[in-house]
Amino acid sequence: YAQMDEAKSLDETAGIVREACRELDLVACVAGGEAGVDLADKLSEFLGVKTNGTDIPNRRDKRVQQELAKAAGLRSVRQAGGAKFEEVEEFLKLESYPVVLKPIESAGSDGVKLCYNFEEAREHFDVLMKSQMVNGGSCPAVLCQEFLRGTEYVVDQVSLDGVHKTVMVWVYDKRPANGNAFVYFGCVPVDSESPEAKVLIPYARAVLDCLGFKNG
Repeated sequence: YAQMDEAKSLDETAGIVREACRELDLVACVAGGEAGVDLADKLSEFLGVKTNGTDIPNRRDKRVQQELAKAAGLRSVRQAGGAKFEEVEEFLKLESYPVVLKPIESAGSDGVKLCYNFEEAREHFDVLMKSQMVNGGSCPAVLCQEFLRGTEYVVDQVSLDGVHKTVMVWVYDKRPANGNAFVYFGCVPVDSESPEAKVLIPYARAVLDCLGFKNG
């Protein structure tokens, strides 16, 4: 219907959107991809439509996500993050290896690496801080986390006014390939009545709640 570019201010951007709508009613502002989440939250709040709001700054930050989960009493991961190596150095000296290093705003497996010793972790930290992310922009900080051994699942949900509906549960087929530790080979459906799903679905919904994610 219309395509527009973000303006220099939120007020100007909202004006462009309203003008583009013409006679149509504006009812929602939904991010079409990872890179649009922060703007969608700000713009939807500003426009007065369904929104997750901006009470939690940068909920895309994986460090913030883990801290909120921990504060809510949910299972979370040991971690340390920062834009300077000194901020994660002690964690990397004390944590057992391998450890996972990733950009705090990574999408998919962008920039994620399994490091097997301190020097490898230091080297990848420096690489990430000089890198461009797949969704654009430079890496603001690096997150170092304990390596979670086990099976990785995906819980797809749709939310409206804080009510979460589970659409699908998957298990990742993710293996080492081509010099990378985490390569996607595919996803396999998981029965929603299975013991795994019975644990995963309530946990995922609780995480959405503690992140203040109500719509999307």
